Amino acid sequence: MRLHILNGLLLGGTFALSAVEAKKTELNFSEHIAPIVFNNCTTCHRKGEATPFAFMNYNDVRKRGKLIAKVTESKFMPPWHAESADYKFQDERGLTEDEIGMLAKWVESGMVEGDKKKLPTLPKYTSGWQLGEPDLVVKMTEPYPVSAEGRDIYRSFVIPLDIKQNKWVKAVEFKPGEPSVVHHSLFRYDTTGNARRLDARTSTPGFTGMGRGGRSTQSLGGWAVGGRAKFLPKGLAFRLPKGSDLVLDMHFHLSGKSEKEVSTVGLYFSDEPPTSTFTGIQMPPVFGALSRVDIPAGEKKYTVKDSFVVPIDVEAFGISSHAHYLGKELKMTATFPNGKTKELLWIKNWDFSWQEQY
Repeated sequence: MRLHILNGLLLGGTFALSAVEAKKTELNFSEHIAPIVFNNCTTCHRKGEATPFAFMNYNDVRKRGKLIAKVTESKFMPPWHAESADYKFQDERGLTEDEIGMLAKWVESGMVEGDKKKLPTLPKYTSGWQLGEPDLVVKMTEPYPVSAEGRDIYRSFVIPLDIKQNKWVKAVEFKPGEPSVVHHSLFRYDTTGNARRLDARTSTPGFTGMGRGGRSTQSLGGWAVGGRAKFLPKGLAFRLPKGSDLVLDMHFHLSGKSEKEVSTVGLYFSDEPPTSTFTGIQMPPVFGALSRVDIPAGEKKYTVKDSFVVPIDVEAFGISSHAHYLGKELKMTATFPNGKTKELLWIKNWDFSWQEQY
């Protein structure tokens, strides 16, 4: 049996747009800028997403043209933090140098709109589910009030599934009710009722903390800002026993406005059992809680290191990273039996607001 590592390499390809046509005529929104914006920005910058403003038309973009030029030149946007000297990532975001230059020159030249007839069609965004209609849709049993101000909130919520048979799950899609306050959610199942008992002890929905409820709980993946739902590779699936409760371990960051959160989750089942087993390897374990981190006052660069010797041949298909506000840089490499080392992931400027799976 092959063991698949969840925190590993993900291969894929990138795409780029040509800027040749822009050299033949005056830079304008309809012909040159809209294709860049529609292909790289509107996925997030549209109504219903966590972003503070939309880029769906000329007026939207012109209003913040100088800001767009600035954040694309610095490569702060589109948000993509992963690097690897040896591998490419699937669905990698980023602009070419030509595209960055076009945006800057368009702003400098007065942000001309151009012929509206030459405006490309907006991409078709799924109004419902990214992965299509789920086999089972569930939501939080009651709204959770998120305050306008204060410290970040870590809270877990229990959702009864009422599943009569064991299931194999090939994907989980998460939809926050109020994207502006939901930072991330980890999914797990509980077969013991421990999570329900913790929930029953509180007067408001859910219970404080993340991961509480005993060792019987098992992971079903997770979602974070910037994350996109994906099916597991063919032949892999999460096990979901009958009688399970779904538990959402959630992190809220406050927006300055009181909200009521009701998250919705879609489960996609596999008709066939998996042909291989996969697991995640976390380094350091328990999100570093046992790493004895003790940063001296005034220390400018404090490094935490860990390693793991894989005992058998594996196929790695995904990698992710995690740190909190003190994190600055994360790097993961693989050393092979022949002594050669390859770079799997390097995040040079860690941003707590973007915790993707690559």
